[in-house]
Amino acid sequence: MFNIVKSIRKRYRWALIAIALLISVSALLMQYVFSVQKYDAKIINIAGKQRMLSQKIAWHSNALINQTANNEQHLKSLAHSLRLFEQGHTFLLTKNEQGEAIYLNAALVDLYYAAPSSLDTEVSSFIKQAKKLLTQQEQANPVVFSVGEVEALLKKLDIAVSLFEQQAVTKVNWVANIELLCWFLTLALLFLELRFVFMPMERKVLQTLLEYQQQKEFAEQVSQNKEHFIARASHEFRTPLQGLISSINELNVPRSQQQIQRQAQYCSVRLLAMLDELQDLQALSLNRWSLKPTSDNLLTTLNKILAVYQYGCTEKGLKLITELAPSLDCAVIVDHARLQQIVSELLNNALKFTEQGEVTVIATLNNHQLELSIKDSGCGFSHPVDQLELDNNQQSNHFQGLRTGLTRVQYIVNALNGDIRFENNHPQGTIVFLTLPLEMDTSETKPTRLPDDLKCLVVEDNPLNMLVLTKLLSSLNIQVESAENGKVACEMAAENSYDVIFMDLNMPVMDGFEATKLLHEKDKTRPIIVVTANTSDSDIARTKACGAISHIHKPIDQQSIIAALNDALLTEVD
Repeated sequence: MFNIVKSIRKRYRWALIAIALLISVSALLMQYVFSVQKYDAKIINIAGKQRMLSQKIAWHSNALINQTANNEQHLKSLAHSLRLFEQGHTFLLTKNEQGEAIYLNAALVDLYYAAPSSLDTEVSSFIKQAKKLLTQQEQANPVVFSVGEVEALLKKLDIAVSLFEQQAVTKVNWVANIELLCWFLTLALLFLELRFVFMPMERKVLQTLLEYQQQKEFAEQVSQNKEHFIARASHEFRTPLQGLISSINELNVPRSQQQIQRQAQYCSVRLLAMLDELQDLQALSLNRWSLKPTSDNLLTTLNKILAVYQYGCTEKGLKLITELAPSLDCAVIVDHARLQQIVSELLNNALKFTEQGEVTVIATLNNHQLELSIKDSGCGFSHPVDQLELDNNQQSNHFQGLRTGLTRVQYIVNALNGDIRFENNHPQGTIVFLTLPLEMDTSETKPTRLPDDLKCLVVEDNPLNMLVLTKLLSSLNIQVESAENGKVACEMAAENSYDVIFMDLNMPVMDGFEATKLLHEKDKTRPIIVVTANTSDSDIARTKACGAISHIHKPIDQQSIIAALNDALLTEVD
């Protein structure tokens, strides 16, 4: 792009310079025309005055020859007219250093100097005889001032005026032709610029834009492929992860092996967190990230994530100290999952860069504002950090390098209108201060329970997921039947009555989208809950358009099932 801009700039500059030169030449020619016209007008005016002055000289001379009255007045007027006449004649015949007449063309030179006209000789004789009358020292020849002689002189002076006018018109026509030539040259230059500058430039711009459009489409295709890959990979990872987490939680192991069970729980939670992180970063890059606030107990939210990292600290030989104020034991409206991600990432970094000592978590709720701090005894900062730096090129291999997970932390904190800052924890280590404004849930909640004798249909093609979901529903005293794809589910729903249907999306024969749409069309009052590893917002929106009332992301647990059933079949207890 910069090369084409450079090329366009170069061509355009040369084109502008050429046009500017032609315009300048035209302007100079116009100025020359005006000056020539002005100067030629002066010459023509002088030549015209010569006729008038010759008449006055002849009149005054005849008056003096005839000895009429007012001789003094005639002498005075004759002297004035003769002086102007002689000056005008001298001016018209001015020559340059080479002896060439400045104001006379070839025709005028012939008129003034060549026989038979010899106007210069005649005018000189006329002036000489007038001077004799003026000085009265010699006898003037009266024939020079006779009517015939004067008329002959006037005729030649008229010819001179006409020739001067023709000379001026010739000059103007010559300059006008040059001006016209400049106009044609300008048009030709514009055509050449159009042909060899602007048209190639247009083709080059279009070609470059086409190349950039192709690159853009390729980048969008790569982004879509990456998005589909991440979504598919997440789905494929979440499916076996569902069985792994459920199996670990259901293990009944002796006390001596409970540490191993906690280790497995910790690893499975970290694996799930990495999947969430991968999808979150993809959503952030596509600007499809949003908060999903819900009402839940704040203390419970924090304890869930702290319990997971208790094993991590123990495994590394660190001591996890928690100081959670009683004021946290209340219901608040916030995106609890995102809040857990913030705390999880900060704890993960504290564990990663603390080799010995302790990690302390202190949290309290003051004036509807969560104030949380995490202190560690690790390496600390080499320089102050005002806010998270999200540029991967500036990352280093220590905590203040701010790795990928902390990118999400910054986005989440900003979205929650919170504040996060980092300081050195004397004598060593780091302390992170997190402040988040929270909305208190002041609504009165009544104890709820699920309806008795619920009958559910589980539509799932994966045997492991089918087993996990069936066991979780059975533990809630819910009668369960299963179908391996959407077609079988539609056939079973046509023959049996179900209070709720749990629907997977990616299945053979008939997927969950089509099955949900068909089932909803047949019975719009029956709730359908989607259970899927697909986490994309577009897929969730599509399921709702098909008629699903709610959704649960894999891996699932009993609490997520209860919450989904409560939303669909809520029954209040008096």
